[in-house]
Amino acid sequence: MRRTRTASCLRVGSSASPKAGRCPRPIAPAETARATTSGSDEDGAGACDTSGGERGVNGESPKVGLVLSGGGARGAYEVGVLRYVFERIGGRFDVVAGTSVGAINGAYVAATAERPRATGRMLARVWQELRIDQVYRLGWRQLRSLPQVLFGKEMPKVTHGARLGGLVDPTHLESIVRNRIPWRGITENLHRGHLTGVSVAATELATGFTTLFVQTKSGRPPRGFATEAGQVVVPTPITAAHCLASAAIPVLFPAVRVGDQFFVDGSLRQNTPVRPATRLGADRVLVISLRHAEERRLSVQRAREEAREIYPSAMFMLGKMLNALMLDKLEADLARIERMNELLAAGRTICGPDFGERLSAAMEHKTEAYRHIEVVLVRPSEDFGRIAYDIVRRTNLSQYDGVVARWIRRSVAAGEGADESDLASYLLFDPEYVSALIDLGYRDAAAQHDRIAALFAR
Repeated sequence: MRRTRTASCLRVGSSASPKAGRCPRPIAPAETARATTSGSDEDGAGACDTSGGERGVNGESPKVGLVLSGGGARGAYEVGVLRYVFERIGGRFDVVAGTSVGAINGAYVAATAERPRATGRMLARVWQELRIDQVYRLGWRQLRSLPQVLFGKEMPKVTHGARLGGLVDPTHLESIVRNRIPWRGITENLHRGHLTGVSVAATELATGFTTLFVQTKSGRPPRGFATEAGQVVVPTPITAAHCLASAAIPVLFPAVRVGDQFFVDGSLRQNTPVRPATRLGADRVLVISLRHAEERRLSVQRAREEAREIYPSAMFMLGKMLNALMLDKLEADLARIERMNELLAAGRTICGPDFGERLSAAMEHKTEAYRHIEVVLVRPSEDFGRIAYDIVRRTNLSQYDGVVARWIRRSVAAGEGADESDLASYLLFDPEYVSALIDLGYRDAAAQHDRIAALFAR
């Protein structure tokens, strides 16, 4: 299997050279808050700074956040990383933010936050019970409704958590999410002090806006919980409906009603929710990405080579569509954090150690506190598409009879390369594939043991 290097921890904020003294001029808030517009997929670097991060917001102990990406069956990788963190490092997260399958994994972490060492083992057990023909069940009901799904229909009167449309029957997956996660545990852990906040990102079907469902002990987001254009914050107890909505891949899965609106997969707009985690007070963040550093470059290279020889199949294009949907602003968000860390380091050098507090006080009613954010990024060291391709070629998925399994089997068999398996890497809920990704996540976390452990040092 091809290996690529994992993300490194990039130290920032140490290059500022101005002499200490008075602030030469006021710093324009617009300059400090401006977002960077690009980031590199090639370098795979997360921003991490061990200086100036001793205190959290308002001088409290630093809070540790967990950010989980979306990616369907790829989410098993997150379980492997979490298992290492809980069992080998003894980590505990104050803030949890997730999208799509990351929202489901994150809800499990939040609901069992009082017993983190057992969480990884229990979550792995749930994942290893999943079967592709149960998760993606296509029945007569879905076939009969296909014209309505494709061409639209009058909106029925349905209740909170109800579903609308979709090509596959989500009953089995919905049952697992509703029954295997102790949902009341989220509220209990918030009130017991095991958690500070939980965020789930979904996409509002009517507007395309990202909706952040946020739960805190107080019942409302922290003061200064700023949002970007096209985002809405909804304070609410997190339920199965919110996470199922966040994971509802458009067309494939039915949209889920929450309140008065229908929602679909949060990955459409925010696949890796770093900023919601920091807005909920996280000073140190573990980000688990489901795309390795070289994936985009290798995918583009393979696609161009194969496209010259044969017209792409429907499954090939579906895989590319899912890749496009799962693209997000992770690198841009990390670059923004790095730039802010550098600005704060320079400000402390020029204005003194309380620069961050003074800046936050001046912006108290406009945005969240300005502070150093330490980030460790763990991402796959191997190509998920290649792993899925090898498993499908070897086993032929002969144990499954469902439509989706046949699609994957035929597309991989017809392809000469591994690029058709982009789709398989998202859809392959199979014990062998799940175990391979859990093991890979565990190994990749072990490779960054010291950096991850430093996040939890008080």
